Amino acid sequence: MTRVLVDTSALVAFLDADDPRHEVVVTTFAALADDELLTHGYVVAESLAVTRRRLGVEANVSLLDEVLPAIEVLTVDGALLAQALLRYRAALPTSVSFVDHVSLAVSEREGITIVFALDPDLGATGLSLIPSVG
Repeated sequence: MTRVLVDTSALVAFLDADDPRHEVVVTTFAALADDELLTHGYVVAESLAVTRRRLGVEANVSLLDEVLPAIEVLTVDGALLAQALLRYRAALPTSVSFVDHVSLAVSEREGITIVFALDPDLGATGLSLIPSVG
């Protein structure tokens, strides 16, 4: 079983039928059914905020009731948060978000090398991104 970190970008595209990457994300999510899907609370918070703003209440309900139950939500403790804050501060000139820095810290702590994401910033860190979309 492969451990896969799930990013906000994949969750939002999964819920947004108008996103041009929606179908590939839905197919990828189904293909990962036998793998261990993980995320963290910052991705959950960001995903809830983005889906509510862009897609409305029904998308939030789908995220809460149908999608998130299939994903284990990892805890971000004080030490990991401090590490992510330092990374973010050092990388402020770049476009890498704070939540991405938390994801990087989580992936290092958990030994995760694969991320279900559409965010090229995460791929630039050496993590393997799935799906491959252009």
